[in-house]
Amino acid sequence: MELFDRVPDRLFSVLVSSKKSLYVQALFVIRDAFRAELQIRREDLLAMLTDSLENNISEADFTEEAEEENEDSSEAENVTGKAHLLLRRLKATGWIDTEYALGSFDEYITIPDYSIAIINLLYDLTQEKTREYNSYVYGTYAVLENAQKSGSNYFLALQQASGNTNQLVIELKSLFNNIKRYFQLVEKPGQDVNALLHEHFDEYKSRIIDAVYYPLKTMDSVPRFKNSILNILNDWMNSENIREQIVSEGVERHVYGSVEEGRAETERMLAITIDIYEEIEDMIREIDRKHNEYTNASIDKIRYLINTDQSARGKLIDLLKNSGNSRILGAMEENLEGFQHSFVDIQSLYEQAKRTRRSEGRPLAVAEQKDDPALVGSFLSDIRRQYSNRKIDRYILNALGERREIRTEDFVITGPEDFILFLLATLRAREEGCPYTVTFLEGNADVGGWNLPRLCYARKQKQPE
Repeated sequence: MELFDRVPDRLFSVLVSSKKSLYVQALFVIRDAFRAELQIRREDLLAMLTDSLENNISEADFTEEAEEENEDSSEAENVTGKAHLLLRRLKATGWIDTEYALGSFDEYITIPDYSIAIINLLYDLTQEKTREYNSYVYGTYAVLENAQKSGSNYFLALQQASGNTNQLVIELKSLFNNIKRYFQLVEKPGQDVNALLHEHFDEYKSRIIDAVYYPLKTMDSVPRFKNSILNILNDWMNSENIREQIVSEGVERHVYGSVEEGRAETERMLAITIDIYEEIEDMIREIDRKHNEYTNASIDKIRYLINTDQSARGKLIDLLKNSGNSRILGAMEENLEGFQHSFVDIQSLYEQAKRTRRSEGRPLAVAEQKDDPALVGSFLSDIRRQYSNRKIDRYILNALGERREIRTEDFVITGPEDFILFLLATLRAREEGCPYTVTFLEGNADVGGWNLPRLCYARKQKQPE
């Protein structure tokens, strides 16, 4: 089938017109609408065009389009009219078509399949993102191995293996030609060091080496899977039973129009895939050679430009390199005058601290602690004044109430004051005149978070007179 048997003759006319940039942007708007909606209303698409491309449409001259359609030239003077003319031109050239909804006057935009394919291609060409490399070699090995082990789906496996192999060849040829393109950039006159470094590390490394070349040499290595792929394909080529299964599956899926066509196509796919994998390493070696040539040429050009720098810095470096030549040194002495230059700033007053080595000093003598009876007596007097016998007795008697005795777990300790009185009460019980006695029991008791010894305070019986 010829190309223009499939696409309209005037399809590409908008891409060579004076407003080609505007038409391409309009096609990208149509692409966004196609991706977002199942059905595209004409009015909605016009609104999207005017919203996205209002400035570009208003500045464009659509007088020629209006005259070709015998329309009033006033329509080409406002944004809405120009958007209508733009859509009509895209329809006339075959990029879009229109239809009316059933039982309605709403007009919808339809996009032929060839338009979507071409628009997507144009869009991909405008993108700067690095293309991800697909594992074509491993993918081929995986589908063939799976079909070989399962004994089924031979047709789908061969079809996918053939597609992966053809795509792999396209990738390798694109890689080779892209390396040649960067090679030409190195040889382009007027390049400076920064431009070459940018081309080599930012462009060539990210788009060629990291994206395609490195995966092809490591993860998706041809030598790693080549023999296994060839063994399976040769088995299928030599097995009439497997070939007949492939033909049968292809006929059932209506891919092959007849058994004869299926046999010819099956043998063709097997033969081409086998031939490619038998010769593909020669292609990779040629790519390796071109890659090494480019890398060496790029390094040599960068080294040359650095050594032949014609800027003031480069000339100064060249003079200093040749300063050992007496003739040049004499010319420098006659024509160059040197002056010592210095200045004072805030850092000039700074004096860097000198580090000294730390050494062990003399240990301090431990002072002998001496008891001071007067100080101890003063402390005890203060305690007695603060916690008198009457205060201690009142604390215990209030805790006893009407009871004859009380134990530690029956006390209510609410703070340090109660705790101190509780402890002093044990000492007070030993003194004459104390109205209660203390008996020590086994263990401790937790009272309000205080760990206290278990005691029993008992009221003394009054002696009969």
